[in-house]
Amino acid sequence: MKYLIAATEPNLEARVHKRFGHADYYLVVDADTLEFTWFEGLSQDQPHHDFLRFLDPQIGAVITGNIGPNAFQDIQQLSLKVYSCIGLTVKEAIEKVKGGKISSLSASTMKQSIHTARQSGREKPR
Repeated sequence: MKYLIAATEPNLEARVHKRFGHADYYLVVDADTLEFTWFEGLSQDQPHHDFLRFLDPQIGAVITGNIGPNAFQDIQQLSLKVYSCIGLTVKEAIEKVKGGKISSLSASTMKQSIHTARQSGREKPR
């Protein structure tokens, strides 16, 4: 199985990115061999996560820090599991998810996307 992972750098020692939709990088990692390919993330101003651009039929799960309701729903429609692995490296997250030490999410970790918050004027300062 492969994982789609939101990351801060394009390598296995990078941290899992705290936000799925606008991660700096996305890695598609084979959980058994740890071979991976990576893609640059989207800018903060792009209105949609657009993760479909790097989906592979072998991807069975998504690993990220937090995830908004729109991205979570899109991922669930593809029957993929989502795991929140805040504070871990990509490699640590893979090991914990693969080993069953982290449960998949049943709902998004955020109430709204950052774009919805911006439009409503409720975005918290960075």
